[in-house]
Amino acid sequence: MPRMKGDASDEPQDVAGLTSLSFQERLAIGLDRLKSERGLTNKELGEQLGVSEAYMSQVTRGMRDVKLTTLDKMTREWNVTIEELFTVTDHDLARIAAKKARRSKRKPSKPSS
Repeated sequence: MPRMKGDASDEPQDVAGLTSLSFQERLAIGLDRLKSERGLTNKELGEQLGVSEAYMSQVTRGMRDVKLTTLDKMTREWNVTIEELFTVTDHDLARIAAKKARRSKRKPSKPSS
């Protein structure tokens, strides 16, 4: 799962736990899927919506609320439905887990005390 505000757990969540995801978290996962499918960056998504890269980064990490007008613009600009942006599938969870595994391999481990 992507690191979400208030998420201290590094344990992968299963589909049964999806009902506990907030709308922010669901949108973050949906945007991650959109970025992955279309090969886009936060900067490119932001440019398409007329918002900053920093704003898109916060939204795609589930750390920022989105206005309804921005959601409407997302659906129109990217030709997707609201449902598509908020749907989380097994495939999404597997993709996010794989990304997380790649990131953890790149980070040097902290020396133990």
